[in-house]
Amino acid sequence: MSLNIKALLDLFSNTNTSYKFLYFYAIIRIIKKDPLKKSISFKEIINEMLVLAWLPCFQFNLYFRKQDQIKVILKNLTINSKSSLKNNKPTNKIIKEIHHSIDLALKNDLTLKTLENDLLRYVMVRLVRPFYKRLKKLKESGKVSMFNMSKKILEDDYELEQPPYLINYNKSKITLNSNWVQYIGDHFHFLELWVLDGWHKYMQYQNKNTPSLYEKLKFPELKRISLDKHRKFWKELILKNKGQIKCIFSNKILTINNFDIDHFICWNFLAHDQEWNLIPIYSKVNKLKNNKIPAKELIEPFINFKIKSFKFAKEILTNKKYEEYLAEHSNFINYSSTDCFNSNYKLKYLEEITLLMNKAKNQGFEIFEY
Repeated sequence: MSLNIKALLDLFSNTNTSYKFLYFYAIIRIIKKDPLKKSISFKEIINEMLVLAWLPCFQFNLYFRKQDQIKVILKNLTINSKSSLKNNKPTNKIIKEIHHSIDLALKNDLTLKTLENDLLRYVMVRLVRPFYKRLKKLKESGKVSMFNMSKKILEDDYELEQPPYLINYNKSKITLNSNWVQYIGDHFHFLELWVLDGWHKYMQYQNKNTPSLYEKLKFPELKRISLDKHRKFWKELILKNKGQIKCIFSNKILTINNFDIDHFICWNFLAHDQEWNLIPIYSKVNKLKNNKIPAKELIEPFINFKIKSFKFAKEILTNKKYEEYLAEHSNFINYSSTDCFNSNYKLKYLEEITLLMNKAKNQGFEIFEY
């Protein structure tokens, strides 16, 4: 049976909240986890939608349009959740705890019914509307509106139109069309890129100066890039240069037992672990700093420290690794690694870091002062 791909491509033509993106993203992720799925409960869809919205709402502090209540809903729902689940960089453990936190909240029947109304009531119908000729002709308001007529049309025309699912209101679930389940399973990565592209365009309106916006919307795999490589590098440098390497925040001498690798501009804003933003600092300072950004007075000491690290790195790295280390610091400002000791390099580094810090501040990230 041929599927109506043209209707599929119309799913996001009219969107004024993030719900449709979250809803579709949730469905394809649930099917990816279980390709034999025949139906999905409203509760399971809501759970997945809230998990997908968690990082953009909390860890990345993204802005949503006024009519988009997903952030308000999540804040109210998780008012008693641990702050670490809303601030810390996601790990296997944190993502597992996020799932658990939402599971607990959805055990309350009244809460679940409220969320079904707030998140699913309209979006379930709107998503399949492009597949139904009769629904497309109806307006969204009035006595003979799309929503007043949808229950009957969705059921009566299901066999004819073959949409991805049928809504079963009595059993609070959607029954999946097996042909679409197969299609979603075969084309998951394409569909994920497609929904993320649409969501990204929608979110750009409120987050124009946010770096790595696309990456902040894509739900991460249950793993994270380890900073062990960076820690090992600085351990060697600290051992080789005893008493010379100090924390730029506390001025304390760093030893192999008292430092952490810190994202100078917090990971929650940049969403990456690139070398040019990483620095060893006193462990106690790192715990206090959390997801805040440093005061502007620390920008120049940070850059001076990074430039000084080039000299240290040359002492322990092979020529090839040393070139890679320089390149990791120069690429983000479009300089070649041979220019790292040029006077203009520091000015450009300073300019770029200051720009990013100002963007983070404007997005609501707090200033850390030690």
